[in-house]
This record gives sequence, C-alpha cells and structure tokens, in this order.
Amino acid sequence: MVFRERGYYHTTIKDLAEACDIKKPHLYYYFKSGKEEMMMEVLKYMDGLMEEYVCKLAYDEKHSPKNRLKKMLNRMNRFYLNGPGGCIFANTLLETANSNDNFKGLIKMTFDKWAAAIKFILQAKYEEEEAEKLAYSVIQDMEGGLMMYQLYHKKEFMDLAEERSIALLD
Repeated sequence: MVFRERGYYHTTIKDLAEACDIKKPHLYYYFKSGKEEMMMEVLKYMDGLMEEYVCKLAYDEKHSPKNRLKKMLNRMNRFYLNGPGGCIFANTLLETANSNDNFKGLIKMTFDKWAAAIKFILQAKYEEEEAEKLAYSVIQDMEGGLMMYQLYHKKEFMDLAEERSIALLD
C-alpha cells in the first residue's frame, strides 16, 4: 500500500498509477480529483476492514469480555506489524491534520467506532462513562506502542500496551 509506506504528501499520482499497474490518465478516469479522492477511498476501505475484522469481535458475546478484547488487540497488532508503515489512520492524521478536514473526519469516525467497540467490552466491568474513557486510553496506548515499535523495532512495546489493556478486565 503506497500511502501506508510513503505517506500522503510523499506519494505521487505516478506512484499510485505504477502501484495499480495503469497509466496516469486511467487513474484520473476512476478518481476524477486524483490523489485526495483516492486517499479517501483507501481510508473508507480500511475503515470497513477495521469494522469487519476488529470491531465486530467486541459484540460476539459467545466469548468472555477479556477474550474479546484480547482478540481485538491481537488483530490490531497483527495488522500494524504485517507490512510497513504502521497505522495508516494515525499516519495520515498526523501528516494532514492541519490541511484536510475530510481525512480528519473519516479518521475520527474510525477511531470512534474502535472506541465504541472497546467501550462495549469494558462495560462488563465499568460504568459507561468510565468505560468510554478507558476505551480511548486503550487506543492511545496501542497507538503509542506502535510508535515506539516503529522507533525501536521492539515488538515488546506493542505487547506491553496489549497487556495493560487486557489487565483492565482483571
């Protein structure tokens, strides 16, 4: 994924066309406004994957809350660590926060879905307001663990963030 590896501003239309194995004019046929429209589609696609493969686990009450949270965070870790670049949502937000409200709105929606799923699980032990605060702190911890992993190339940062989050249900 070119955007994930290079970032939004360092990715050119030429890079995207080459990655899709098409000529630049063909890319504009599908994405009239070019790179911004394509990035929005990438973020929407990734949001759908997050919802289907991560958030959905929170609502499967066949498993204990602790097991559901463990599965969610494990999937996030695998997603982050399988491929270069880390979290496309966080990277894109950090890169474009002051220049693109469309990206910011979509990324906020994605993180809110993730927080709602974690909150749902945490409500097995905590009142709604506290569960919501903790849900966002889990996301902060996971994203921080990823940042430290990217910096030091030590998976233990991701593992520790996951362990701290799961311990909330002890």
